[in-house]
Amino acid sequence: MKRGGSFGYDQHITIFSPDGKLFQVEYAFRATQNKNSTCIITKNKDTVSLVMFRNKKNENSLNPVFKFFALNNFIGTFHSGFQSDIQMKFKEITEESVKYFQKFKSPISMDFLAKKISDMNQTFTQYAYMRPLAVRTVILGIDQESGPQIFKCEPSGFCSSHEICAIGEKESFLDPWILNNATQKLKKSYNFFHSTKAALWILQKILRYKLIQEEIEVIIFSKEKNPYRKLNPREKELIL
Repeated sequence: MKRGGSFGYDQHITIFSPDGKLFQVEYAFRATQNKNSTCIITKNKDTVSLVMFRNKKNENSLNPVFKFFALNNFIGTFHSGFQSDIQMKFKEITEESVKYFQKFKSPISMDFLAKKISDMNQTFTQYAYMRPLAVRTVILGIDQESGPQIFKCEPSGFCSSHEICAIGEKESFLDPWILNNATQKLKKSYNFFHSTKAALWILQKILRYKLIQEEIEVIIFSKEKNPYRKLNPREKELIL
């Protein structure tokens, strides 16, 4: 996208360019792209696994970051973007979850939460006095009705459901061959070991680099007695 081509059309969020683009939405999307880290999220019949590779040598507080929050024992939110915008987005998510619980006396469903986040994101593209938040959100966990779920919400308001989700520097390297092979493996698997193994396999394929346990973080949500937990170094070593 050339600067000359966007001149005058990126001054307000509500102005479309001649080729039908909202440049401030595109700028928000670019601002969410973490250039130092990559995260892979996978699900099988019983588990959702999040594997994050973080290059700490090149981390900068001014650059987009990764943040994970556990909403409860069954649902978590993963974010990529500016820290201040991430905090604002998580505040909105928490408020919606509390309102839902107060009204229906049960934890919020994941598809409903994803739709609410997307609706709020889309609202920020409609008014001149607002700007889209520079944050992409992934909702992951075990839904009470639907089982393991992964939803990705973009700054534009677009929401999509995934079996395999990639965010970060190397997400564009998730080609159809890797996706198809990993999907076939996940369809035949049940526990967290297999879903995490598949996520690590994808990560190593797109990074073209052999990982060590100190470089990764692994978070899982499962249907077992302890739904949400973070794997310790010994468990990560066994899976690698």
